[in-house]
Amino acid sequence: MFHFLSQKRLQSRGFSSGQKRRKVTENPLSEMLRSGWQICGLLFLLFVALVSFWIVLSSSGEAIFAGNALQTIVVVTVISATLMVHWHVSLPHTFHQNSRVTLMLSVILTQLMLVKLSEYVATTFAPEGGFRFLVEPYLFAPIVMSLLVGRRHGTFAVVYASLFGGMTVAKDEAFLFVIFSMISGFVAIYLTNKVRRRSRLVMAGAYSGLACVLLALVLGQIQWPGFGAEMTEWEMVGKQALSAIMVSTLTAILVSGVLPLIELTFRITTEVSWIEMADLNHPLLKKMTMEAPGTYHHSLVVATLAETAAEAIGANAVMCRVCSYFHDIGKMKKPAYFVENIGDGHNPHDDLTPNMSALIVMAHVKDGVDMAIKHKLNPEIVNVIQEHHGTSLIRFFYHRALKQRDEIQKEFEEGNAHEEDIPEVKQESFRYGGPKPRTRESAIISLADSVESASRSLQKPTPKKIDELIDDIFRDRLNDGQLDMAALTLSDLAVIKESFAKTLRSMMHTRIEYPKIEEGAEKPKSKTKAKTKKLIEQKKQESASAG
Repeated sequence: MFHFLSQKRLQSRGFSSGQKRRKVTENPLSEMLRSGWQICGLLFLLFVALVSFWIVLSSSGEAIFAGNALQTIVVVTVISATLMVHWHVSLPHTFHQNSRVTLMLSVILTQLMLVKLSEYVATTFAPEGGFRFLVEPYLFAPIVMSLLVGRRHGTFAVVYASLFGGMTVAKDEAFLFVIFSMISGFVAIYLTNKVRRRSRLVMAGAYSGLACVLLALVLGQIQWPGFGAEMTEWEMVGKQALSAIMVSTLTAILVSGVLPLIELTFRITTEVSWIEMADLNHPLLKKMTMEAPGTYHHSLVVATLAETAAEAIGANAVMCRVCSYFHDIGKMKKPAYFVENIGDGHNPHDDLTPNMSALIVMAHVKDGVDMAIKHKLNPEIVNVIQEHHGTSLIRFFYHRALKQRDEIQKEFEEGNAHEEDIPEVKQESFRYGGPKPRTRESAIISLADSVESASRSLQKPTPKKIDELIDDIFRDRLNDGQLDMAALTLSDLAVIKESFAKTLRSMMHTRIEYPKIEEGAEKPKSKTKAKTKKLIEQKKQESASAG
């Protein structure tokens, strides 16, 4: 209330614009919902109850635990506990994200329902049999988890969806179901690695269906007729193969259709969506080309550096490219105050104190976050904008402030200034607000941003100068603790340095200086030719007279 009144008073006096900066709000309740162990425990208890109820409800009379609800609950509880422990040990960074837990459990439960639906369709439209294991949607859980979270999570979905699904079929079919489900799921995971187009996802579904047909032939679920067999037997084989391929393809199409909805619900971005966001015709980027062309070019170079380095260490390269495009959009608020947009013109920082210059430079991070939230950019882009400078020091203006302080100190010692004129220089006043980079991709973009900016100062760049520049920047970032929160190993940093050096060497290579052709340069040549021709004719005449 008092803050609101003070803002109104400043606005009436002309000291405030009245605008509020947008920011991401956090509170304890949202933090608990996002990563609280209480919510995680409730999710697993709910999952055990739903899966147990579904197995008891949908199991046939010949199922493994048919008619024994207590045994079903116990086995489901044990398998779910195994899933929790296995996940917690292997992938702790996502196990503590309740949105990822919800996604995994929901996908497994959905696949169990789809399995029962496909079984009903197979027995209804083909009561004679032969289609039981060919029309199961084995691909749903592994494809969804692989695309949204990663192939390791897809492996979890395959294993545990197969185990739970085996409890719903007849005893003599349980082992075959598990084999079909696991092998088909693993093939789907392999084929959907780094899918960047939805058409490739559909092709992966078709190839997975073909793998299911081959597996059915090996396990005897499709009886290959002899050469003297009747045409009806060959037609049956064709229908079985076609049904397996069609179901797998339709499952992939279903996943492709619901993927945007799942991404929106769980706030996850796949590589397919990152590719769609890599369009340079975004209004903010088009505006940057007009108002801050130097910053736009800088962002393109950073994108190339970051994408190449991310590919080298196995990080999300497309995400690095897209986030690099937008990481400096805040500079559009005051483009003339950033060196890449100044050129050979007047530098406005020459008229400002170092503290004021530092405040203007640091403001581009908050301005960028404000613009990103206003234009509803992806949350990962907002995080990169916040983190790409971390809490690093703006060295140029900090050293200028120290130099000015020393000059005034000297004047005071000479009696030409008062003691109160000596400014107090605090390093914290020249540091960005952070936070530090918290992901590999954010750290790569942060390093690429520093390397690209520093490389502009190189005079006659050579491979040695480029390597020394990159080493100095990486050493400074490590010593300053800017990479403490990023999951980058020393081997990753070595690969990133080599990638940066290789890319910069190709961008900044020296060119051959072509000689200029002066006017009239051809005339001496023509005179020389004429003189040579004349000498040849004289030689011929002398030879003729001698003969």
